[in-house]
Amino acid sequence: MKRVLLLLLVLFVSIFDAQINLNIGSTNVGSAPVSSFFSYSYVQQIYPKQEINTTAGNITGLIFYLDPSATINDSKDWTVYVGHTPKTAFTSGTDWVPASQLTQVYSGTVSNNAGKVVVNFQNQFAYDNIGNLVVAVKENSPSIDINNFDNVFRVYSYPENSTLYYRGDRTVVDPVSPPAGILAKYKPAMTISGLTPRQTAACPFVNYPSYNFQKVVLTPDFKWDSSTGATSYKISLGTSAGGTDIINGQVVTGNNYSLSTALNRSSNYYVKVSAVSANGESQECVNVPFKTIPPIPVNDACSGALQISAFPYQYTQADAVSATNNAGSVSICSPGMNDGVWFKFTGDGSKFRIIVGAIATDGLFDPQIGVYKGSCTNLVCVGTVDDAGPLEQEYIDVQTEASTEYYINVGYFEITDKPEDTFTILVKKI
Repeated sequence: MKRVLLLLLVLFVSIFDAQINLNIGSTNVGSAPVSSFFSYSYVQQIYPKQEINTTAGNITGLIFYLDPSATINDSKDWTVYVGHTPKTAFTSGTDWVPASQLTQVYSGTVSNNAGKVVVNFQNQFAYDNIGNLVVAVKENSPSIDINNFDNVFRVYSYPENSTLYYRGDRTVVDPVSPPAGILAKYKPAMTISGLTPRQTAACPFVNYPSYNFQKVVLTPDFKWDSSTGATSYKISLGTSAGGTDIINGQVVTGNNYSLSTALNRSSNYYVKVSAVSANGESQECVNVPFKTIPPIPVNDACSGALQISAFPYQYTQADAVSATNNAGSVSICSPGMNDGVWFKFTGDGSKFRIIVGAIATDGLFDPQIGVYKGSCTNLVCVGTVDDAGPLEQEYIDVQTEASTEYYINVGYFEITDKPEDTFTILVKKI
């Protein structure tokens, strides 16, 4: 009898341990895994394998969390899909994981059971621990839970765009051709049933640089999220995937590491951060590739201004992020501005319009245009403009004088030195 009881106890413990909890204590709320304040929704969320921190196995169900008093009577008709993906994040509102890469594991109604929505799979899913896990939920009820205001399910912050959601009132979404959605930097707190967590701490998520970031500063401050149970971290940096030729397993007790020796410009590197706990070091942590900022642009200073000789003139500046502030901010016009990159042209008595459009790449570049005449050693203010916000278009009209040299500075709107980013400049006669 004792052997039977012991066997049952071991079996019970094994079943109880065969689940992975992902931030189930979070109290934040969001529009995932479903949007309850709209009639229909379709939401995909990505969980990197390093975060799941397990081995291959069969997923038997999922549990989502919400306030025990929340009503989801009009948001209970769910179809759930899971799959593998190489993505670590979504890149745009249309970057859905294709339906062909997903497996339907559940279709039916769900309910709020004391703050939990338990989805027991009708078909187990074989998780390979090679790709990352994507979970997609389609909500099919035509009505809404009007008292929820869309903030029902528990979510937790995640730096990357790990959730992509669509919500609307017109029709049920077809996962084969979903409409454009909205990116979110959070995802649902969730329990994965059927998988057993490793005893070691999970690999930390590297916040900076983000995966494949192309404009990393030369002395980066590497940053990562905490891993539950970790007592320290190890960081390695190399010029190849898995390389340690720059940093080899440096032990760090905090969540960041500042590099003191400058990296090479326009070069590829790989950083890896693992967590150390009482049970050992986390396994299979990802090598995060990144590239450093390009060389200083040739038109960094007024003396190197790019000559504009034909109109209309259009140019896309992709290396402005490496512009220096030279001798300091340019305060010839009021308000002053950051010393960015420079262009010049010769007036002919016509009126010219100068248009600068910031391009979204790695930041929220808010450009300012400064126009001057004279010479680089004796600039005279013609005008400046900073009317629009980040990633918006700025323009200024200039009535020129014949045979007079004009200089254009495109910089960050603040006087303090902040990096410029990619932009397009158009100079034309009007």
